[in-house]
Amino acid sequence: MSIPAAPSAAPVTTRRGAEPLRVAFLGTATWLDGCCPAVAANGLIAERVEIGPAARIESALSATRAFKPDVTVMFVPPCIPAEALDELPGVTLGVLVGSSPSSGVSEIASGLDRIVSFFPALTGAAVGAARIWRAIPPPVADGLFGEVRPLHGRPSAMSVGRSTPHREWMLMPAKHHHDLLQVLHGVSGASLAELLGEYDVGVHVAPDPGGGFGHQIAVHLAAGQLLLTEAPTPAHGLERNIDYLHVDSPDGLAWMLDRLARFPEMHQRIRVRGRLKAESYRASRLFARVAHDLLADVSTFGRS
Repeated sequence: MSIPAAPSAAPVTTRRGAEPLRVAFLGTATWLDGCCPAVAANGLIAERVEIGPAARIESALSATRAFKPDVTVMFVPPCIPAEALDELPGVTLGVLVGSSPSSGVSEIASGLDRIVSFFPALTGAAVGAARIWRAIPPPVADGLFGEVRPLHGRPSAMSVGRSTPHREWMLMPAKHHHDLLQVLHGVSGASLAELLGEYDVGVHVAPDPGGGFGHQIAVHLAAGQLLLTEAPTPAHGLERNIDYLHVDSPDGLAWMLDRLARFPEMHQRIRVRGRLKAESYRASRLFARVAHDLLADVSTFGRS
């Protein structure tokens, strides 16, 4: 059935309560592997369409149209030319992954029905002729979720992220005195999930001083690891020393890992609490909520 749309809008088909939404996700392999739902979960039927530097845009568009999605989600900076946006089926949603809109994003924004960002401060900000509709936390692919394992010995720790001067400064003492694995690049999807399952502690350091909410924060929590991190900014609902342990210096990080080596179970409660909080970042659950809100909003206020 259809809900009467705003005068400037094309009719938007709504789904019956028990009927799952069909959502297509377009982006590079990195974002699809890290942020997209399983094939079917939490009322969504998902389809991933990879678009990389060597991908043929027409074949990707054909695959998306063949899926017949209710909503098409595209991770931006743009992965397809602006002129191809009109060929995307369903209501379109752009996910702005950067901390500020770039010139390339501004050009493509007006061709999308709505845009969301990982940064609440950008909500309502102008992106070309469009505005950012709302903020969401970085979603975590369902396949990266694990369970909190019992500890029977010295916890093992890992950190994920490209090398930067700030990260090296923060991690160097911990790497010298503890068996801290630093994963720089090249691991995603099932390989990353397997690796995460082998470690008990996740260490997150922002690329630059000042903190931030990197996607790795949510990934470590989803994997059931105890998270050690600088202050996440924005917090996206995380509570300091309740969902994660706060560290703000190289010596503080090394000291915390030393304490965990001596008393492995002393922060197990925080580890469990963090895993529970990670459910709010589960991609299938998060995108199901956003997709339903998107269809209702477009039905009421019109398309782009």
